[in-house]
Amino acid sequence: MRRLLAVVLGIAALGAAGCRREAAPAVTPPPASEPPRAARVAVVDLEQAARAHPRWRELNALIERIGRTEVELTVAPAPAPPPVAEPELRKALDAEAAQLRATFTKELDALREDSRRRLDAYAADLRRELEAKMEATKVQLVDETTAAITARREEMTRELRAAEVAIMEEYRYPILNLRVRGEVAALSSEAEARTISRQIAALQTERDERIREKQEETQKAFMEYRTTKEAEVNERLRTAQAELEAQAQQQVKAKEAELQAALAALAARREDEFTTRMEARRKALIAGAEAQLRTQQGQLLRDAQARAERLQAEIRTLQEQRVRLEDSILAEVKIEVATIAQQQQLDVVLTRHIANVTAIDLTAVVVEKLKR
Repeated sequence: MRRLLAVVLGIAALGAAGCRREAAPAVTPPPASEPPRAARVAVVDLEQAARAHPRWRELNALIERIGRTEVELTVAPAPAPPPVAEPELRKALDAEAAQLRATFTKELDALREDSRRRLDAYAADLRRELEAKMEATKVQLVDETTAAITARREEMTRELRAAEVAIMEEYRYPILNLRVRGEVAALSSEAEARTISRQIAALQTERDERIREKQEETQKAFMEYRTTKEAEVNERLRTAQAELEAQAQQQVKAKEAELQAALAALAARREDEFTTRMEARRKALIAGAEAQLRTQQGQLLRDAQARAERLQAEIRTLQEQRVRLEDSILAEVKIEVATIAQQQQLDVVLTRHIANVTAIDLTAVVVEKLKR
C-alpha cells in the first residue's frame, strides 16, 4: 500500500483543471475591479480511502497470502537425508546369517555323520582283521600244541614201552627159573610145586602192578603235560588277543583323531567361508542401502527444488495479482477523487503528507462514496 501512499494525486487536479478548461469558453471573465479568487486546495488520506474500497479485503488477503508464501519459501527446511534403516539391515543380515548358519550346521552334521560311519566301518574292518588274525594265531598255536602233545605222547609211549619191556625183562628170568623149578618139583613134590606156583603168581602180580603204576605215572605225566600245553596255548591266545585289541584300539583312536582333525579343519574353513560371505553380504546390503539413500536424497532435493520453484512462481503470480489489484483500486480512488474535485470545483487535491490547515479534507467524502 506504500505505492498508494506515495502517489500524489496530481491526476485529480489535472482532471479538475481539464474540466475547467472544457468549461473555460463559457465562463465570462470577471470584472477587472473584482480581486482574483484564491485557489481551492483539498487533501485526502489515500490509505484510509483505499481501506474503504470494497476490494480492500481482497487486496489485504492477497498481501497476507504473499507473506505466508514468502515465509513458507524462506523457512522451507532443507531435505534431510533419510535415516539408514539399520534395524531392517540388521534384521535382513541376521535372517540370512541364520539361514546360512543352518545350512553350514546341516553340512557339518552330515560330515560328522559321515565321519562316524567311516570310523565305524574302519573299526569293523579292524575287528574282522583282528578276528582273522586271532583265528590264524589260534590255528597255528593249536597245530603247534597238538603236534607237541602228539610228539610227547609218542615219546612217552615209547618210554612206557621201554619201561614195560625192562620190567618184563626184570621179571622174566626169575619167573622162568621158578617155572623150571616148578616143573621139576612137580615130579617130586606137589606141595613144593604149589609153593613155586604161588611165587610165580606173586612175581607176575608184582610185575603187572609195576607196569600198571608205570602206565598210570606215564598217563598222569602226559595229562599234566597236555594241561600245561593247553594253559600255555590259552595264555598265548589271551596275550595275542590283548595285543591285537590294544593295537586295534590305537589304530581306531588314531583314525578317529585323523577324522576329527579333518572335520575341524573343514569346520574352520566353513566358518571362514561363513564370515567372508556374511561380510560380503553386509557390504552389499550397506551399498544397496546407500544407493537407495542417494536416490531418495536426490529425489528429496528435486522435490525441494520443485517446491521452491512452485512457491516462487506462486509468489510472482500473487505479486502480479497484487499489482493489478492495487492499480485497479488506485485507479478507482483517483476517479472518485477527481469526480469530487470537479464537483466541488477544487483546484488541487493533495495527500495528507503535505500539511495545509486551510485545505479541505476529502477523505470522509471519498470513503463514504467508495462504501456505496
